Amino acid sequence: MLKNIFNTPLLGPVMRSPWTWRIARLLCLAVVLIMIAAGWHHHAIPGVKVPDPLMYTSLTTHLFWVWWIMGIVFIALLFGRGWCTVCPLGWINGLANRFGFNRPLPRWLQNFIPVTLALLALQLAVYFLELHRHPDLTARLLALLLLLAALAGLVFRGHAFCRLLCPAGAVFGLYARLAPWSLRVRNAETCEACSEKNCISGKPLWRKLALGPAVLFWHGQRKTCPVDLVPEQMNDAAACTLCLHCAHNCDNDNIAMGRRPWLGDLGRAPLAPSETLFFLVLLGLLTVNFTKVYPDLRQWVWAAPEQAALLLGWTGTGYYLLAALWAAVIFPLLLLLPAWGIWRLSDLRITTLTDENSPPHPAPTSAPIAEIGFWARMGHLALPLIPLLLTIHLILAVVKINAKAGFLPYALRDPGGVKSYLAMNVMHTVPSPGLLLQLDTLKWVIMTLLLGGAALCLPAVRRCMRALPSGTSTPGFVTAMAVTVGMLSALYGSTVIRWLFVR
Repeated sequence: MLKNIFNTPLLGPVMRSPWTWRIARLLCLAVVLIMIAAGWHHHAIPGVKVPDPLMYTSLTTHLFWVWWIMGIVFIALLFGRGWCTVCPLGWINGLANRFGFNRPLPRWLQNFIPVTLALLALQLAVYFLELHRHPDLTARLLALLLLLAALAGLVFRGHAFCRLLCPAGAVFGLYARLAPWSLRVRNAETCEACSEKNCISGKPLWRKLALGPAVLFWHGQRKTCPVDLVPEQMNDAAACTLCLHCAHNCDNDNIAMGRRPWLGDLGRAPLAPSETLFFLVLLGLLTVNFTKVYPDLRQWVWAAPEQAALLLGWTGTGYYLLAALWAAVIFPLLLLLPAWGIWRLSDLRITTLTDENSPPHPAPTSAPIAEIGFWARMGHLALPLIPLLLTIHLILAVVKINAKAGFLPYALRDPGGVKSYLAMNVMHTVPSPGLLLQLDTLKWVIMTLLLGGAALCLPAVRRCMRALPSGTSTPGFVTAMAVTVGMLSALYGSTVIRWLFVR
């Protein structure tokens, strides 16, 4: 097992060098700029009745919605927040920090509420504006993200954009608890004995560049952690963006990055209430997108908002707002409420204290048991479901890439996508791309993934039992999780069977 990739003979120096990641981020930024340029002036094709002919033939929409949005789920599966290491948006945010005001992020923004609202805003923009169907709208979205990253860096210190406006980072934070890849200190005693703390100090320093007889000195400053973490105090990988600043700054070579057991950070700490809300929103959005291929189940899922819209007389925009509230908040809450009720009722204790007719009086010295709030319980219940949530996300990514990856060669040859669409659908000089995996193979791949994700919830429950609050029922928690995992697995499994096996 690879303990520390920094110690590998050939790969270690490359991984440790800041220039490796600067070049990688620069290349990713160049790809984003190419996507913006390729799609800026392309909305549709004049004379073609199809409203979104460039949805998959354009380099902009194809790369962003197929490979970026869906492809990074595979990175999260293996490396947690590994994408954050090379993300061009976070890099722009960091570059802008050098020229900005470096104000601390207000305390009322130091939670997951802003990024949850950003996820909902993006989802509504997809519904209302159909961003994913038109290259020009996708290009403007990318340009807006670059602008917001720069503005956030100019105002606040650290990666404020990643904390406030990047839903992908919050998703990676959930999945990083499972991934077999992490960054930790090698020896806690070394950190305790270190007085300089150069890994996070941000102190100025002199650098020397020598080439033969030529020597150049320049004055610089150590980069600090953009999310204000202290390496020796890290107990999970949820917040670490793998910027590697601490590894570059550590004079004692005490930072290690490499493999660790799957589910390694589950059970170390519960989800914060605001992160629990983000989890629920993500669970709702992924579930309604997953079940839309099962007509009967889709009708059942959307029955409540449709009836509410009829009663209120809301149509068009009003219905979409109501549907978004249902899918993102109410529906996922209903999915987890049975588990909350089972666990809450399991804490009920009935004890016979006396046979006398008069009720007993509690002893004045008895210490009251601390009450566990609603969101605290939901946070504990959400943690063991992260493997199943990642599985559903992974299945959606597999299906999307399997269906649309064949368009990539056309998008690379014709970034605008107009010639490719006309050749495939008007002149019929080239065939339309097919599936990478045929449905008879795909259905077993998806079913295997689903069963594997449900099975991983069992060790996840075992790990999360370690962090349960005192005074709560462990058997009740296990029962609640068994009911929830079984219910969600049945929901997703019936969708897969109806979609791919019963055709």
